[in-house]
Amino acid sequence: MKRPLIKLKRTNAQRKRDALIAAAVAPSRFGKRMPAQPHRDRKHEAARGERKHKKGWESE
Repeated sequence: MKRPLIKLKRTNAQRKRDALIAAAVAPSRFGKRMPAQPHRDRKHEAARGERKHKKGWESE
């Protein structure tokens, strides 16, 4: 007597998750936006760099 084979249908979400794992992509990171870069005040950095470089010249 042959046993009946039970087939479970996998959802698209389960298949997608398995594909991400097979591709070595963390499913928790997939589809999320990259974190924003912190705002850089270039004017302040330029002034700081200018003072830093002029420091040696002013003392002479």
